[in-house]
Amino acid sequence: MELSVQGGLTKEAITLRYLFFTFFKIGCVSFGGHMALVSLIQTIMVDQDKSIDNELVLDSVTVASFMPGPMAVNVVANIGYTLKGKWGAITSMFAVLLPACLLILCLAYVYFSNGFKIEWTSIMQYVGATIGIIIFSTGLQLFRKEIAFNYSKIALFLLAIVLDLLAGSYILTIVLMLAGAMGGLLIDREKNNYREILGGPKVKYKLRLSPVSLSVLVVLFVNQVLFVSGFFKSFPNIFLKIGTVFSGISISLFGGGYVIVPIMQSLFVKDLNWLNTKQFIDAIAFSQVTPGPILVSSTFIGYKLAGFSGALLATCCMFLPAAALMIMVAKIFNRTKDHPLIKSMVGGIKVVVIGLIISSAFKILLMQPRTILVGATALIAFVLSFKYKLSPVYLILGAILFGILNTFIS
Repeated sequence: MELSVQGGLTKEAITLRYLFFTFFKIGCVSFGGHMALVSLIQTIMVDQDKSIDNELVLDSVTVASFMPGPMAVNVVANIGYTLKGKWGAITSMFAVLLPACLLILCLAYVYFSNGFKIEWTSIMQYVGATIGIIIFSTGLQLFRKEIAFNYSKIALFLLAIVLDLLAGSYILTIVLMLAGAMGGLLIDREKNNYREILGGPKVKYKLRLSPVSLSVLVVLFVNQVLFVSGFFKSFPNIFLKIGTVFSGISISLFGGGYVIVPIMQSLFVKDLNWLNTKQFIDAIAFSQVTPGPILVSSTFIGYKLAGFSGALLATCCMFLPAAALMIMVAKIFNRTKDHPLIKSMVGGIKVVVIGLIISSAFKILLMQPRTILVGATALIAFVLSFKYKLSPVYLILGAILFGILNTFIS
């Protein structure tokens, strides 16, 4: 796929340095979950830098929605891999996670040294409103580019929003994706002669796994057997236990970090006794007030178990296995997506994804306090984001500064 955009960076001009600093900047302000991070990528890399296009972002979200692991990090890994290969994937993941992991590491050090309680509610309410608006603005821009005045797509788009707002869950997300695929086939039925396509010459797609990919799959399979069976509990070395447990969680996680939180609590608190209940709750709370995914709590837990080395190992094992699977599946997807049937299905899935982006914005905005200041913050953020295309980095930093000033003044 050609990734250069008129007036933007060509694929050859994109360097590892660019990926590092771009994703580091995104990682510093990626509050609000995976859709917030996707919105930041869309605004900074597609609209401002023009280093990638809408298709790569939406394709990455589509594949990541069906894969285990944290969706946002998987999307980043796939974009980095598409642009600069394996080093692009590693650099992009490292950069986007670095700010949150460093902050969590500092909090863990202070917490286990002296005990620590953080209370950011009064500050983060303005950040939450700003993030909701950034996601909403991104969704509107994607709506104009991908859906416009196609009434069939609009109906599918609205269906996704309504159902997700009423009964959002991972299972529903998968059902909506499948409905989107079927809807895409129906929408394109006049453009494509499916009988002719299915009756025509068969196109063979060869699935080839490199020795490295095959080795990774074998290692992950063995690790999963050890994790599910509980055999890892007999390991005498804490680092082997950390690696097995967090890798096992990584490729067991479907549906986002919130889905796995109860399972993690049962495993870490009740089964392994690695944390007490308060420590686990505080780990999740810290991950919520830092940028990045909720699963950066793995850094906190790893530090408690084995210091800096434990934090590093737990973080790598939480994110790398799922990202490796994501890249393998994305490579297969990229080989087949130009088939007329696949293109139609992906087209419908993209409509659903845009609906889910808008729905995510509504959910975040509805969670914020209904005050005049929060409403004014949201309105100003919308004008600056949608009309004037101000970078979301400045919007979020401005919201944090306003929250701090308002907290100290009041």
